[in-house]
Amino acid sequence: MIRRLLYRYVFKRTSTYVLGIVVTSMFFERTYDYLCESIFQWINDGRLWMHIKHQYENPPLVQNVENKELSPGLKDNLKKKVSIEKKIDSVQ
Repeated sequence: MIRRLLYRYVFKRTSTYVLGIVVTSMFFERTYDYLCESIFQWINDGRLWMHIKHQYENPPLVQNVENKELSPGLKDNLKKKVSIEKKIDSVQ
């Protein structure tokens, strides 16, 4: 039954046979690519840039309570504010 339907609608004409091969290969390629990418990310979990970029971009602007130091971003902001306030005071 299935063989008869496959032959009648897919394998009988060259055009439908080639179309079936193209469509099947596209789905196979997409599935294979997704599977390989998932395995690669699973093996390298925590080592890829997308997993660690938050550690290197935009340090938090909060006070470090343990070391009682300010984060570099907060230090820069405070220096700018103090220098602006000094300029304003000297003008007045």
